[in-house]
Amino acid sequence: MSSVFENDDFIFDGDILKGMTRKGKDKIKNEGLTDMIVPKTAPDGTPIRHIGENAFFRRKLTSVEIPETVETIGYDAFGVCNLTEVHIPDAVKFIDGFAFYRNKLEKVHFPKNLTFMGPSAFALNNLEEIDLPDTVEVIDTSAFYKNSLEEVRIPKSIKKINMFAFHKNNISEVSVPKTIEELHRYAFEEGTEITEE
Repeated sequence: MSSVFENDDFIFDGDILKGMTRKGKDKIKNEGLTDMIVPKTAPDGTPIRHIGENAFFRRKLTSVEIPETVETIGYDAFGVCNLTEVHIPDAVKFIDGFAFYRNKLEKVHFPKNLTFMGPSAFALNNLEEIDLPDTVEVIDTSAFYKNSLEEVRIPKSIKKINMFAFHKNNISEVSVPKTIEELHRYAFEEGTEITEE
């Protein structure tokens, strides 16, 4: 897929893609272009390592291709769009709060080096299953709030699952590692049977 977007449709700051210029926003608004290929490099050739906060917030994106160089996805970066699936590259270690909040996600490829998932990062989506990598340490407040999950495998690397992380799903039972340091009493629905292994 070749990109219909050009460098001057984006705002760059070193290795951060900060958002879209008026020209870029107008392309989406006036031409209805909602398939986004995030640039791999800034105009000076610097590889993009960070997608900044609010970079594509409310841009109505229906698909996105994130370059393999990206290591962090900022707060609300893809919040309130129309994404149904997303492949998050393996270099990404940190997904900030609300990064993919309120989309239509049914499928997410989680990066194999992911350690942190911020508050409401994937809240209000349509995820029925997720495969969390064995590197995740923090699943923060409401990270998967209101999806369609029926089961979830919690990785052994987990240190903290915060309040409402898996609230408003259909998870009847779940097993968490004995080594977890902090499991909020409202991390799961009240009726979810939690066992420690």
